[in-house]
This record gives sequence, C-alpha cells and structure tokens, in this order.
Amino acid sequence: MKTKILIVLMAFAVSTAMRADEKTYNEAMIAAFEQMKTAAGPTDFSAIANQFERIAKAEQNQWLPYYYSSYASIIQSFMSQDKAKTDLILDYAELMINEAIKLKPEESENFVIQGFLYCARITVDPNTRGAQYSQQAIGSFKKAQALNAENPRADYLLGMVMLNTPDFYGGGKAVAKPILEGAIQKYEKFIPLSPLYPTWGKEDCLKQLAICNQE
Repeated sequence: MKTKILIVLMAFAVSTAMRADEKTYNEAMIAAFEQMKTAAGPTDFSAIANQFERIAKAEQNQWLPYYYSSYASIIQSFMSQDKAKTDLILDYAELMINEAIKLKPEESENFVIQGFLYCARITVDPNTRGAQYSQQAIGSFKKAQALNAENPRADYLLGMVMLNTPDFYGGGKAVAKPILEGAIQKYEKFIPLSPLYPTWGKEDCLKQLAICNQE
C-alpha cells in the first residue's frame, strides 16, 4: 500500500513540475511576443531573436522559439541598411530554423520560414542571386504546402515570389494573383493549433494582392 501511495505522489510531483515548466515557457514566449509587437528597428529585432534563442536553449524540445528567433532575424535583415552584414544576420537565422527543423521536420511552418530566409538572401544582390534563391524558396514553399495544404503562409510567400518573378521566367501578376487569392481564403479559415502558433502574414498578403489588381 505504501508503495502505491509513493508512486501516486511521485506521479503528482512530476505532473506538477511539468505544468510549472509549461507555465514558465508560455510566459517567456508571450513576453517575447509583446516585445516583437513594439519593435521598431533592426536592433530591436536582433534583441528579440536572441531572446527567443535563450528560451529555445532553456526548453530544448520546443521548436517554436527557434522558429521565432529565425523569423525575427529575417525581419531584421530586411531593415538593415548595411548589406555587408545582411548575410551574417541570415546565417544566424539559418542556424535557428535548422534547429527548428531538426526538432520538428514534419512541421509546415518551418519550411515557410526556410523559404522566407531564401527570399531575404536575394535582397543582398538580386541580379546575381535572384535565380538561385528564388528556386530554393519555391522549393521550400512547395514542401510546406505538401506538409499542410491549408497553410496560408506557404501560399502567400509563394505568391509574393511569383509576383516578383519576371513574366518571361514564368512569374508576374497573372500567375501570382490566384495564388494570393487562395492564401487569403486560407487565412480566413485558419485556426492556430495553440496561442503560440504562427498567424502572421495576412495584411502583407492583401497588399501583394492589391499590387496584382493594379493596371
């Protein structure tokens, strides 16, 4: 009887500790999200990326902190005025998303960020990098679609790439428009799996669609 009681008490202690750890993790993630809402420049996003990385290292089985660390770094790279440093920022972002993919290789959102990173690589030198990285980005977005056909971010970013691809290379407004329209439909129906799950992109997708509708 004493053994059974001890087992129950141990199970209760473990369960309580797990709930406490989850509460600490959720609070840390929400605090980082709040900071990201008010971020205004590359220095802010660099700090947020580092903040998410610290959470990731404390919670080694969680893929989302690595995901958001990479996302924040990619946003930082778009804001950076020093193109010589952009690849260094993106190298860090790539390390972060690779860790997320290792933890959850079947997660569609991870390949959205991987493709987004390739898009950011193009901005360093569009003339020499456009062909290579746009194809890599398209490959990542299509993998994201294959893993989750209802992921609106995969469609949104694929549509953005096609919009910025010249007509004679198979892109342009006519190609991008139905992809972006499909993304908006998916955004309308999208339900995140948890409060921490990605939801970004709808407003920018609408802006890209508006460009497609311009004469």
